[in-house]
Amino acid sequence: MLSDAKVLANRLNAQKSTGPRTAEGKAVASQNSIKHGLLAEQDVITFESEADFDIYRRQLLDELSPVGSMESILAERIVTLSWRLKRAGRFQNQSIDYLSSKDASDPLKKLTQSLIFKTLNQSPPPPSASDGQFPLGRLAVKDFSNERVLDRLLMYERRIEHSFYKALLEFQRLSITRELKRGANPLGELKDEGL
Repeated sequence: MLSDAKVLANRLNAQKSTGPRTAEGKAVASQNSIKHGLLAEQDVITFESEADFDIYRRQLLDELSPVGSMESILAERIVTLSWRLKRAGRFQNQSIDYLSSKDASDPLKKLTQSLIFKTLNQSPPPPSASDGQFPLGRLAVKDFSNERVLDRLLMYERRIEHSFYKALLEFQRLSITRELKRGANPLGELKDEGL
Protein backbone atom coordinates (compact mmCIF):
# COMPACT_ATOMS: atom_id res chain seq x y z
CA MET A 1 0.00 0.00 0.00
CA LEU A 2 1.32 3.44 -0.92
CA SER A 3 1.76 6.06 1.75
CA ASP A 4 -0.04 9.38 1.54
CA ALA A 5 3.28 11.14 0.96
CA LYS A 6 4.06 8.96 -2.06
CA VAL A 7 0.60 9.47 -3.52
CA LEU A 8 0.94 13.27 -3.09
CA ALA A 9 4.44 13.25 -4.63
CA ASN A 10 3.13 11.21 -7.57
CA ARG A 11 0.30 13.67 -8.16
CA LEU A 12 2.69 16.64 -8.07
CA ASN A 13 5.07 14.94 -10.51
CA ALA A 14 2.21 14.02 -12.84
CA GLN A 15 1.25 17.69 -13.13
CA LYS A 16 4.73 18.49 -14.41
CA SER A 17 4.64 15.73 -17.07
CA THR A 18 2.17 17.00 -19.64
CA GLY A 19 3.65 15.18 -22.62
CA PRO A 20 4.58 16.69 -25.97
CA ARG A 21 3.16 20.11 -26.74
CA THR A 22 4.13 20.80 -30.34
CA ALA A 23 2.63 19.11 -33.38
CA GLU A 24 6.04 17.61 -34.20
CA GLY A 25 6.44 16.24 -30.67
CA LYS A 26 2.96 14.76 -30.75
CA ALA A 27 3.66 13.11 -34.11
CA VAL A 28 6.85 11.54 -32.73
CA ALA A 29 5.11 10.39 -29.54
CA SER A 30 2.30 8.81 -31.57
CA GLN A 31 4.88 6.37 -32.99
CA ASN A 32 6.23 5.30 -29.57
CA SER A 33 4.26 2.08 -29.42
CA ILE A 34 5.19 0.94 -32.95
CA LYS A 35 7.70 -1.86 -32.76
CA HIS A 36 7.74 -4.04 -35.85
CA GLY A 37 4.72 -2.58 -37.67
CA LEU A 38 3.08 -5.86 -38.63
CA LEU A 39 0.13 -4.99 -36.41
CA ALA A 40 0.26 -1.22 -36.97
CA GLU A 41 -2.99 0.71 -37.27
CA GLN A 42 -1.52 2.73 -40.13
CA ASP A 43 -1.12 1.19 -43.54
CA VAL A 44 2.26 2.79 -44.22
CA ILE A 45 5.01 2.78 -41.59
CA THR A 46 8.22 4.82 -41.38
CA PHE A 47 10.33 2.61 -43.66
CA GLU A 48 7.76 2.50 -46.47
CA SER A 49 6.76 4.91 -49.22
CA GLU A 50 3.29 6.44 -49.12
CA ALA A 51 3.44 6.89 -52.92
CA ASP A 52 4.23 3.19 -53.45
CA PHE A 53 1.31 2.24 -51.22
CA ASP A 54 -1.06 4.58 -53.09
CA ILE A 55 -0.08 3.05 -56.45
CA TYR A 56 -0.42 -0.48 -55.04
CA ARG A 57 -3.80 0.38 -53.49
CA ARG A 58 -5.18 1.89 -56.71
CA GLN A 59 -4.06 -1.11 -58.80
CA LEU A 60 -5.60 -3.61 -56.41
CA LEU A 61 -8.88 -1.69 -56.08
CA ASP A 62 -9.10 -1.40 -59.87
CA GLU A 63 -8.61 -5.15 -60.14
CA LEU A 64 -11.19 -5.95 -57.45
CA SER A 65 -13.71 -3.37 -58.73
CA PRO A 66 -15.87 -3.33 -55.58
CA VAL A 67 -19.56 -2.50 -55.91
CA GLY A 68 -21.38 -1.17 -52.87
CA SER A 69 -20.19 -0.28 -49.41
CA MET A 70 -19.64 -3.80 -48.07
CA GLU A 71 -17.49 -4.84 -51.04
CA SER A 72 -15.57 -1.55 -50.70
CA ILE A 73 -14.87 -2.24 -47.02
CA LEU A 74 -13.65 -5.75 -47.83
CA ALA A 75 -11.57 -4.50 -50.77
CA GLU A 76 -9.83 -1.94 -48.52
CA ARG A 77 -9.20 -4.70 -45.98
CA ILE A 78 -7.69 -6.88 -48.71
CA VAL A 79 -5.39 -4.01 -49.74
CA THR A 80 -4.23 -3.44 -46.16
CA LEU A 81 -3.66 -7.12 -45.41
CA SER A 82 -1.83 -7.80 -48.67
CA TRP A 83 0.44 -4.78 -48.02
CA ARG A 84 1.20 -6.20 -44.56
CA LEU A 85 2.01 -9.58 -46.10
CA LYS A 86 4.55 -7.87 -48.33
CA ARG A 87 5.95 -6.12 -45.25
CA ALA A 88 6.23 -9.43 -43.40
CA GLY A 89 8.31 -10.83 -46.26
CA ARG A 90 10.62 -7.82 -46.16
CA PHE A 91 10.96 -8.23 -42.38
CA GLN A 92 11.94 -11.87 -42.74
CA ASN A 93 14.48 -11.17 -45.49
CA GLN A 94 16.07 -8.26 -43.65
CA SER A 95 16.09 -10.16 -40.34
CA ILE A 96 17.98 -13.02 -41.97
CA ASP A 97 20.39 -10.56 -43.62
CA TYR A 98 20.89 -8.66 -40.36
CA LEU A 99 21.41 -11.80 -38.28
CA SER A 100 23.92 -13.14 -40.79
CA SER A 101 25.73 -9.78 -40.91
CA LYS A 102 25.96 -9.76 -37.10
CA ASP A 103 27.87 -13.02 -37.28
CA ALA A 104 30.36 -11.41 -39.64
CA SER A 105 31.11 -8.51 -37.26
CA ASP A 106 33.90 -10.45 -35.49
CA PRO A 107 37.22 -8.70 -36.40
CA LEU A 108 38.95 -12.01 -37.06
CA LYS A 109 36.16 -13.07 -39.43
CA LYS A 110 36.36 -9.69 -41.20
CA LEU A 111 40.11 -10.03 -41.67
CA THR A 112 39.76 -13.59 -42.94
CA GLN A 113 36.98 -12.60 -45.36
CA SER A 114 39.00 -9.62 -46.58
CA LEU A 115 42.04 -11.79 -47.31
CA ILE A 116 39.92 -14.43 -49.05
CA PHE A 117 38.23 -11.86 -51.28
CA LYS A 118 41.54 -10.20 -52.15
CA THR A 119 43.03 -13.57 -53.07
CA LEU A 120 40.05 -14.44 -55.27
CA ASN A 121 39.87 -10.92 -56.81
CA GLN A 122 36.24 -10.60 -55.77
CA SER A 123 34.38 -7.74 -54.15
CA PRO A 124 33.88 -7.89 -50.38
CA PRO A 125 30.53 -8.69 -48.81
CA PRO A 126 28.00 -5.90 -48.26
CA PRO A 127 28.63 -3.52 -45.33
CA SER A 128 27.58 -4.63 -41.87
CA ALA A 129 24.20 -3.79 -40.35
CA SER A 130 25.76 -0.98 -38.35
CA ASP A 131 26.08 0.98 -41.61
CA GLY A 132 22.34 1.60 -41.73
CA GLN A 133 21.34 -1.45 -43.72
CA PHE A 134 18.45 -3.72 -42.89
CA PRO A 135 16.38 -1.24 -40.83
CA LEU A 136 13.40 -3.60 -40.68
CA GLY A 137 15.62 -6.52 -39.76
CA ARG A 138 17.33 -4.59 -36.95
CA LEU A 139 13.92 -3.45 -35.72
CA ALA A 140 12.53 -6.99 -35.65
CA VAL A 141 15.59 -8.47 -33.96
CA LYS A 142 15.57 -5.69 -31.35
CA ASP A 143 11.82 -5.99 -30.76
CA PHE A 144 11.90 -9.75 -30.39
CA SER A 145 15.05 -9.62 -28.21
CA ASN A 146 16.99 -11.92 -30.56
CA GLU A 147 14.81 -14.84 -29.50
CA ARG A 148 13.05 -16.89 -32.14
CA VAL A 149 12.79 -13.85 -34.42
CA LEU A 150 11.94 -15.83 -37.54
CA ASP A 151 9.42 -18.01 -35.68
CA ARG A 152 7.59 -14.95 -34.47
CA LEU A 153 7.68 -13.28 -37.87
CA LEU A 154 6.24 -16.44 -39.43
CA MET A 155 3.51 -16.50 -36.77
CA TYR A 156 2.51 -12.91 -37.61
CA GLU A 157 2.66 -13.68 -41.33
CA ARG A 158 0.34 -16.69 -40.89
CA ARG A 159 -2.15 -14.58 -38.94
CA ILE A 160 -2.13 -11.84 -41.56
CA GLU A 161 -2.41 -14.41 -44.35
CA HIS A 162 -5.38 -16.08 -42.64
CA SER A 163 -7.17 -12.73 -42.31
CA PHE A 164 -6.30 -11.86 -45.91
CA TYR A 165 -7.77 -15.07 -47.34
CA LYS A 166 -10.82 -14.78 -45.13
CA ALA A 167 -11.50 -11.24 -46.39
CA LEU A 168 -10.83 -12.28 -49.99
CA LEU A 169 -13.22 -15.23 -49.71
CA GLU A 170 -15.95 -13.02 -48.24
CA PHE A 171 -15.39 -10.44 -50.99
CA GLN A 172 -15.72 -13.15 -53.65
CA ARG A 173 -18.85 -14.53 -51.97
CA LEU A 174 -20.50 -11.09 -51.99
CA SER A 175 -19.49 -10.48 -55.58
CA ILE A 176 -20.90 -13.83 -56.77
CA THR A 177 -24.10 -13.29 -54.77
CA ARG A 178 -24.54 -9.85 -56.36
CA GLU A 179 -24.01 -11.28 -59.84
CA LEU A 180 -26.49 -14.11 -59.20
CA LYS A 181 -29.12 -11.59 -58.07
CA ARG A 182 -28.63 -9.68 -61.31
CA GLY A 183 -29.12 -12.90 -63.23
CA ALA A 184 -25.62 -12.92 -64.67
CA ASN A 185 -23.33 -15.91 -64.76
CA PRO A 186 -20.57 -14.99 -62.26
CA LEU A 187 -18.24 -17.63 -63.65
CA GLY A 188 -18.25 -16.16 -67.13
CA GLU A 189 -19.95 -17.27 -70.29
CA LEU A 190 -19.19 -20.97 -69.96
CA LYS A 191 -21.54 -22.93 -72.19
CA ASP A 192 -22.26 -26.62 -72.27
CA GLU A 193 -20.57 -27.94 -75.41
CA GLY A 194 -22.48 -31.18 -75.24
CA LEU A 195 -20.02 -32.93 -72.97
